[in-house]
Amino acid sequence: MNGDLRGLFAVVPVFNEAATVGQVVGRLRGFCPVIVVDDASADGSRDHATTAGAACVIRHPRRLGKGAALRTGFAEALRRGATSVATLDGDGQHDPADLPRLLAAFHTAPDALVVGDRLGGRVGDRMPVLRLAAIRVADWLLRGLTRSTLRDTQCGFRIYPAALLREVALREERFVLETEALVRAARAGFRLVSAPVRRLYPPGRVSHFRALADSARIGWYLAREVVRAAGYRLRGDALAGRLAFPARVSDR
Repeated sequence: MNGDLRGLFAVVPVFNEAATVGQVVGRLRGFCPVIVVDDASADGSRDHATTAGAACVIRHPRRLGKGAALRTGFAEALRRGATSVATLDGDGQHDPADLPRLLAAFHTAPDALVVGDRLGGRVGDRMPVLRLAAIRVADWLLRGLTRSTLRDTQCGFRIYPAALLREVALREERFVLETEALVRAARAGFRLVSAPVRRLYPPGRVSHFRALADSARIGWYLAREVVRAAGYRLRGDALAGRLAFPARVSDR
């Protein structure tokens, strides 16, 4: 293994991805050890991941969602001494061959959360219209919350520094956790950077992202964070006003 990759682990959450997880794991093994979190699949995904050479396969006894699967994978990677953690989906929509692009960005900014950018013009499949619209809205809101110019904020192909995963507790569920990670990382002082990756929508792929329901969950989380951030600013302005203009004491 290339010395530059020492300490890198990949976490792959899966739910009924027997048709693709083996290939994903097999291609990732050339870069780093792979931890697969099987979120109670019923199609033998765990066996396919094990056969393909995953370093560890953890199975949830019941379906808990992507957020819980990522937390499980992060905890295992940190337990094994990870210094950074790459995340990819197990359904084939993230090409392991693009991982060096994220690694190059991470080596330039090792304190950053690196996010794949599928919107930057690289060759790939056409993104579903509703998914693209949801990403555009989330990008706009997150730019204000994180003070970053990050694009394609909903991409799950990422590299997390281990320091971020130790410092920041991620509590949200399902796909919202990945949005929460960006907000909390920025607030904790970690940079957010992007790297170009291809858009892949393999034939027959069944997305577990529900365009309306999951977009609504993400939107609700972002709305709460916008209100919270506005409250912080208002309280800060009020405090600054009191410090700059103390109450007048009447002459006696």
